[in-house]
Amino acid sequence: MKMARYRTMMELLFSLWILSRGGDSDVKCRDDNGNEVDWYILYKLPKSDSRFTYLYMDESTNGWKTSKEAINSKSGTLANTLKPLLDFYDKKNEGFGYMLYNDQPPVLNSVSSSFGHSKGVVLLDKRTGVWLSHSAPKFPTYRSKDFWPASGNVNAQTFMCVTYSYGEFKEIGLQLKYIHAYSYGYDIPTTFHAELRCVAQRSCYPEKEPWFRVKELTSMNGRPFSSFAKYTRFWG
Repeated sequence: MKMARYRTMMELLFSLWILSRGGDSDVKCRDDNGNEVDWYILYKLPKSDSRFTYLYMDESTNGWKTSKEAINSKSGTLANTLKPLLDFYDKKNEGFGYMLYNDQPPVLNSVSSSFGHSKGVVLLDKRTGVWLSHSAPKFPTYRSKDFWPASGNVNAQTFMCVTYSYGEFKEIGLQLKYIHAYSYGYDIPTTFHAELRCVAQRSCYPEKEPWFRVKELTSMNGRPFSSFAKYTRFWG
């Protein structure tokens, strides 16, 4: 009898623990310490020494701060933000989706000029996600935990990460459609936004005017971000 009560109590506590985690999500922009942030901007300096130094800014820093980490560090801002993706490579999670896009991908020498000059990472679950826009060729490397490519070493590179609610990724999918982003790696569950899935599959693009789209997106903390997207035919 006592054993049955103990088992019932443990099952109840486990259920409460699961419920308490139900509103949480690991898919968020993160700083060098792994803390959640609403947004950040990262500037990797041109290579001047053996370290790949970068500057970091978010709402709390009051301007640029020099990171103690290297850009390719396994404990730096990029590694912490990409952790859900890197973990997914080890063990697939059905509730997680991602898309990698880059007009200079790590898996091809060249991409058709019909695709947009754009680079980025989309990570999301059914609660939150991140849109990480950047300038680095061949980043991130394809299905590798060594995410930083040698092609990004010499020149300066920029990264901007924003944490959004799941619902905003329908609009982000439409923005990426107008950009005509070149997806080179993805796993988007069928229950996720169709607008994002078709871009990941490279199966959709604008077919009529207007050849551009402007949308105001709202971050998890309520900050507005204006997104401007244009298709190749924008210039006529």
